[in-house]
Amino acid sequence: MNSRLPTDTNDLENNENDSATHDADSKKLTSTIKLEDENIGSIRFYPPLFMQRYSFTAKVLEKHDVKWVADLGCSECGIVRFYREVPSLHKIQLVDIDRPTLEFNKNLIKPRPSDYIFKRENPLSIEIYEGSATDLDQRIIGCDAVSMVEFIEHLYPETLTQVEESVFGRLHPSLVVVTTPNYEFNSLFPGEPRFRHYDHKFEWTRSEFQKWGQDICDRYRYTVEFSGIGDPPTESQHVGYCSQAAIFTSSSPRKINVDIDHCHHYSLVAESTFPHKDKAKLSSDEILKLEVPYTINLLKNGRSLMDADHSSEVEDEDEDQVLIPISRLMNFSTISKIVDEDSLRKFLVENGYQFTGDQSKIIIPLEVEWNDMYGSDYEDFETEIPAGQTISISTNDAQELE
Repeated sequence: MNSRLPTDTNDLENNENDSATHDADSKKLTSTIKLEDENIGSIRFYPPLFMQRYSFTAKVLEKHDVKWVADLGCSECGIVRFYREVPSLHKIQLVDIDRPTLEFNKNLIKPRPSDYIFKRENPLSIEIYEGSATDLDQRIIGCDAVSMVEFIEHLYPETLTQVEESVFGRLHPSLVVVTTPNYEFNSLFPGEPRFRHYDHKFEWTRSEFQKWGQDICDRYRYTVEFSGIGDPPTESQHVGYCSQAAIFTSSSPRKINVDIDHCHHYSLVAESTFPHKDKAKLSSDEILKLEVPYTINLLKNGRSLMDADHSSEVEDEDEDQVLIPISRLMNFSTISKIVDEDSLRKFLVENGYQFTGDQSKIIIPLEVEWNDMYGSDYEDFETEIPAGQTISISTNDAQELE
């Protein structure tokens, strides 16, 4: 397969000057842009292309009535804003190797206030894991679907082969959705055709991608449908979509070829359980995972609205945290009817809450919430702006990206 490697393009990595200082390299990186999502030149995407990809993938899951999906290479977790709206889903698992990025974006999986008012018909749990797509963890075994959105192009060929075997061979879900850049579309961006991101190990033409997809089908007994996201201009239909997509469906019964006793490879970063209409199906622990965070946020954010009898019970320890007595949590019947105070304290310990020295209050950070509706989820550094050229982005363009 004649996939273009970074050495075949004006890739950022190959334009590095060995004699450049660290400061010069830093300035060089901060002057880079993302081709497809910055809406430069005559190419404009609205909504931004990353949102179109997420919407496309979510619709495929809904069409196939998927109940359990694992998204590999989730990066900033922005896709969860679309997956959580799929009615059939009961479980969403997000996997990536970049722990700091996962930690920074983990609040995206929390239920919103509206989720408590307009409850889902079905249960939904969301989990974020630090882990590699080359490994299988027992907690993703049995999923209905795997999605890999703009992920495979970041892998070296030998790593991609390992991921193929792990996903299509050993895990063998009923559905796999893959998207990746269409190299042919790059000719429409300003400058010479080049890779869209410095970390891309390859970018395929449509024929190369389709050959790869058909090879997968031949080896692992799948059928594939090809599609795309990001329409080209009317006069450039010949280049195809900006991102190309493959929808693989298994043509054979599921047979998981993995030893589940020796595959606990991932590290849990965060998890969340959503409220739904049929609480009778939830265990006491699952109900507490809903009610305790909701009650804590209610107390934390409503301190100024409390009456005099209760306002002194929730204390501002400093500018960064607040202390909430366990006894105050027990005043809420939604909690007290499930557990006593000792059991609640045990639950809080098991779920990572911090206590004051006398164990009577929990310490809640007044953290800044991530309020982006969809998550930015586009790569920071992209194609280098040639020396002497500038690209202006209007206020409206910046708002579109946000």
